[in-house]
Amino acid sequence: MPKVVLFSGHMIDAPDRAEPRFPASREAAARSAISATLFDWQIGQGDICICGGARGGDILFAEECLKLGADLRLYLPLEQEAFLDASVRLPVSCHADWEARFKRLLDQAEVSWPAPAQSDENPFALNNRRMIHAARAEARNGPLDLLLLWNGEGGDGEGGTADLARQVRDIAQHVEIIDPAELHPSVT
Repeated sequence: MPKVVLFSGHMIDAPDRAEPRFPASREAAARSAISATLFDWQIGQGDICICGGARGGDILFAEECLKLGADLRLYLPLEQEAFLDASVRLPVSCHADWEARFKRLLDQAEVSWPAPAQSDENPFALNNRRMIHAARAEARNGPLDLLLLWNGEGGDGEGGTADLARQVRDIAQHVEIIDPAELHPSVT
């Protein structure tokens, strides 16, 4: 039976973020920590990795899972252009390639787009529940692993990493939390 890993994590900070949470200078260290955890958990060919597609943690996790040969499932809370604006794009002045990386992932993953809105519910909170349901189904209600790139604090709103962590921590076999504040920044 394949291993199932569910991921949620902070986005790389926008340049105008008042309280830094995941600065771009910690991207390489976050990638390394994610990779090390996946290696420790022996994730590889045929295993299933589930995440969103936001810049930062989600994209780093997805890229690392694909390198290991795992099957990637992306769950997106909004239609593509709205999602790119809300969760992927940064100002041109940041010289970031998150949008191109996101689009490459779309070609390599099984992508689940949101159903047409049927309520006023927060689409990010709804997407967390969709990912949890999918992970439990893939694991056939057996063990699943939870990997978080998270500072352990409440999020910027409903549907973030804190929300998913609260819902999954007690049902996951392994839980690994990588705190971006504890990672060493890269020198550029």
